[in-house]
Amino acid sequence: MKIHNLNGSPSESTVVQSVLTHLRDPRYFRIALPLYRRLQFGRFLDGSHLLTNRDLADHEVDNASDSGEPWLYAFVDRSCRPETEVWLFGSWEVSPTPTNSGQFESVSSSTNIYNHKAILSLLHNLLVAFKALGLPPSIHQAHPDAEDSTDTAVDSAGLSKSDYAAHASNPNIMLWGSIHARTIPYLQTLDVLSGESSTTVVPNHMFIFDVLTMTTPLNLPSSIRWGKLSKEHFALVRSRTQIPRQDRTLAALPNLGLFPTSGSAHEQSSPVAWAFVGLDASLTTLHVEPAYRRMGLAQKLTTKLFRDEMGLFFADGMEKLAQGYVIVGNEASKGMCENLGGMAEWTVYWVRVNLGKV
Repeated sequence: MKIHNLNGSPSESTVVQSVLTHLRDPRYFRIALPLYRRLQFGRFLDGSHLLTNRDLADHEVDNASDSGEPWLYAFVDRSCRPETEVWLFGSWEVSPTPTNSGQFESVSSSTNIYNHKAILSLLHNLLVAFKALGLPPSIHQAHPDAEDSTDTAVDSAGLSKSDYAAHASNPNIMLWGSIHARTIPYLQTLDVLSGESSTTVVPNHMFIFDVLTMTTPLNLPSSIRWGKLSKEHFALVRSRTQIPRQDRTLAALPNLGLFPTSGSAHEQSSPVAWAFVGLDASLTTLHVEPAYRRMGLAQKLTTKLFRDEMGLFFADGMEKLAQGYVIVGNEASKGMCENLGGMAEWTVYWVRVNLGKV
């Protein structure tokens, strides 16, 4: 497994661009979108690394060799915990094998152009490499509201704030994000998933949006105006989600908010709805306060966010695709994405991987 340090070294940009060029291949682009967008975003820190079994020594990728042994790209940064530490794309994820949404395919029964033992070996080597990297200090300062074990409120997945942050204190546990359903059985076979399955393996619909076809009108009632969130709003954002959002990350993310046009100065400066573009360019932290729901504001926010705040990601000449994750069973969010023209194309998971089992 080859490890490329993405901490601002002179070769960083060339290595990343080589991977992006490879993943623009139409065979991979859609499925690889989470990793592709994460690399586009940047924010590479001392703990940021790209791992692959591909030869990038010459910073070129030979697509003609793709039909051989399985290969992968993995971005890792453990210094961002308790946020997502790993984004992964494996060549087996584009296999024509159908995936049953919400259920795991068994390794023994799925058909694949690759040898299953080769994939297991490759993932095992990746885990060994992750373990060798060690655990750098987190760049984030913990917020009491994100780790309060007395807060038992749960989201649509049945998870509380303490559930989401539970892995942060264990150096052996890594949080992997947007992991394709076809990769989960291999991790299960390797027996490296954290035993807390109820809080670590939750299926999400992966929605893909063609931004150029989104037609939601952006006109607002006179009582509401467009605006941007700033640092003084982040405590409110954190209070409305069980996921431990971090101020340093929120400050780096493009965002869009809605604010009242009347009331006191304080009321006018407090957002009533907001959404962010995540580190993987996904729709993140979308929220509308209860008094402002059923007005179509979530659709307007999402459409304008994708149209106006994703220029960085659309500068490569590829399709203007955006993405969003909806926990299976959250019918309201699923319906909103469908109304915007989004298509639930596959299933992904956020999983805790235990390096102590490697």
